[in-house]
Amino acid sequence: MGFYFEDFEEGKEFTSPRRTITETDLVVFTAITGLKNPVFTDEVFAKEVGLGTRVIPGPLTMCIAMGLTDDLIYGTTFAALGVKEAKFRATVKPGDTIWVKTTVSEKRETSSHPDKGIITLRHHVYNEKNEEVMVFERTLMMLKKP
Repeated sequence: MGFYFEDFEEGKEFTSPRRTITETDLVVFTAITGLKNPVFTDEVFAKEVGLGTRVIPGPLTMCIAMGLTDDLIYGTTFAALGVKEAKFRATVKPGDTIWVKTTVSEKRETSSHPDKGIITLRHHVYNEKNEEVMVFERTLMMLKKP
């Protein structure tokens, strides 16, 4: 189980495990979502425009980052309330390995759901060279301890 609302404290930091984003991840994600941008799907085009190789879509990087941090909230999240301030700082390419530093940026009670609380997590996503490739925040409604 993940952490309950009471277990989170503003300013607390967590570090995720690492994960390599593969060619398969890219192909499956673009097929499922229908993304056809040639920077994701056309190796020759990506080279012609100076990228060197195809790049990973930002939303895929975000989804994998969320998965890497899922242990924090697994089974204790009641609802996802939003994602904001997503900034893509550098390209991610097949074969890159990412990890996430998560900080609890806000924690508050909610009067409409006294058995739950709201937290905001700020995720900084890094590659294998420890370069920040993305930053975003997500707000969650968390269960309180039974």
